[in-house]
Amino acid sequence: MAPELKAYKVAAFTKDNSGGSPTGVVLNTPELLDEQLQFIADQIGLSHTAFVMEPTAQNPFVGIRFFCPNGEILNCGHGTIAAHYARIKHFNIEGNLVLFQQGKEGVQQVEIVHQNHQVAVFLKQNPIQFGTVDFSTVLQLLDALSIDQDELIDGFPVVMASPGSNRFLIGVKSLSCLDQINPDFDQLKLLCQRNNAIGCFAYYIDRLNPTAELSARMFAPAIGIDEDVINGNSSGCLAAYLLKLNGQNSLEICIRQGHRLNCEGLVHVKGQRAEGQFKTIIGGTAKITEEISLRMRF
Repeated sequence: MAPELKAYKVAAFTKDNSGGSPTGVVLNTPELLDEQLQFIADQIGLSHTAFVMEPTAQNPFVGIRFFCPNGEILNCGHGTIAAHYARIKHFNIEGNLVLFQQGKEGVQQVEIVHQNHQVAVFLKQNPIQFGTVDFSTVLQLLDALSIDQDELIDGFPVVMASPGSNRFLIGVKSLSCLDQINPDFDQLKLLCQRNNAIGCFAYYIDRLNPTAELSARMFAPAIGIDEDVINGNSSGCLAAYLLKLNGQNSLEICIRQGHRLNCEGLVHVKGQRAEGQFKTIIGGTAKITEEISLRMRF
């Protein structure tokens, strides 16, 4: 008989138990070829699917892999939050705990926190690295996003940020500008491919109310996703960039995303400057929206 796989659709980074980024999660993943994993991800039909392998005597870490429409990616923030939330609910895991997951980018720490009848999942990112973006590339990016140069935030240069995979960070002066961005996705995809980037994270900061939630949108056509509902890794990159610019040693922010796609959610980020590195923890709440049993014939 063909093996049955337990899968879930999970909304990651919810806000007040609603919204969030729809993510596929497959638990107890058997040894399968990459083409088989891609086929399963395509059948689930969401932008990202996380495949989870349980720890063994030989490997004490939770194994995890992430697939998008254009293939496997190294890491996924909302995929991590969704995967561990589904695992907690599926196995009835109780209490706070710290564990480690083994992915394509190596071993990363994950923390589970039970509080106020909710479960929050936090991922410790790899140290964030930054690269400069030349003026010619900035102009091409603005053209691809249909943004005028005078819409950029003064003092916040466009940069490339990476917790393992590159992405552009670009700040705009107004929420209306952020909400009205309508990229030429073919043009943006080519630009990202030329610069070895997965996409572009556009953000707005209310400089008159710096403690308010930030707002952002992630465009990632290079990995087959025109607009990602909520991107946790880019949120951590932005927190690290703010630390880099303002000279602080630590900060905590909330970044609102998904509002343009009717899936508004929040990413909570803690950032710290330590030993010359920018270290960040991203996290939030989640909920299971659908349970799926997949019987595959391989």
